[in-house]
Amino acid sequence: MKKTLAVLTALVLLQAGFSIAQEIDFSEDTGGVYYPLQLALYPTLQLIPYDGDFAGLRLNIIGVNRNVSGLDIGLINQTDDTFRGAGLGIVNLSRGDSYGVHVGFINHANGNVKGFQGIPLLSWWNAMNVVHGHCAGAQGGLFNQAHSLSGVQGGLVNVAYDAKGVMLGLYNYTESFCGLHVGLVNITFEDMTGAQIGIYNGVRDATGFQLGLINQCQNLDGLQIGLVNIASQKEQLPTMLFVNWQF
Repeated sequence: MKKTLAVLTALVLLQAGFSIAQEIDFSEDTGGVYYPLQLALYPTLQLIPYDGDFAGLRLNIIGVNRNVSGLDIGLINQTDDTFRGAGLGIVNLSRGDSYGVHVGFINHANGNVKGFQGIPLLSWWNAMNVVHGHCAGAQGGLFNQAHSLSGVQGGLVNVAYDAKGVMLGLYNYTESFCGLHVGLVNITFEDMTGAQIGIYNGVRDATGFQLGLINQCQNLDGLQIGLVNIASQKEQLPTMLFVNWQF
């Protein structure tokens, strides 16, 4: 049942990504010249040269193109500039921005991502999702990383240096966070506005709510509930059992 649901979800996401691709062409980038079909065995052995653009269907063993728009299926799918559409592969690589859906074992984007990276409902089958720019959407895998995030991360390890949204995992790390952390260990290096729920919750400046076995912060504007609650800069009773607060 779960596998069937995952397949159906993947098909819906792929269709959504393909719809995005249909709305956009590369006329500004290529002078209106693009190809509707790509067949690739290797970057030097493919129907369209690797520095060409295509909008349509790309089937790859290992395929590389400059701009890609459409449905991208293969073992290793690489886009050197902008990807728009739906990608299904073992490895999906975008050296520029990516708009749409990437379903694969490894998904990596050097630019910004708007859409989804991972394997729907089967995140433990996905090894890694990485965005070096801003991720607006969702990542689901064993390891998820984004320089900045507006959306959702779900997996074993989630990392986003500047994040707004929801992070669900065994280990969640941010430097600045606004939203909800749920995990065994939740760490925000600087400031957190929202809620942390886990075994250990740690943040420098907490505005909101911490619920866990051990809750720790320096500056507290809110409520801590747990076995041990620490707000080290609080003038009176900085460490309390069961509940701690400062407003």
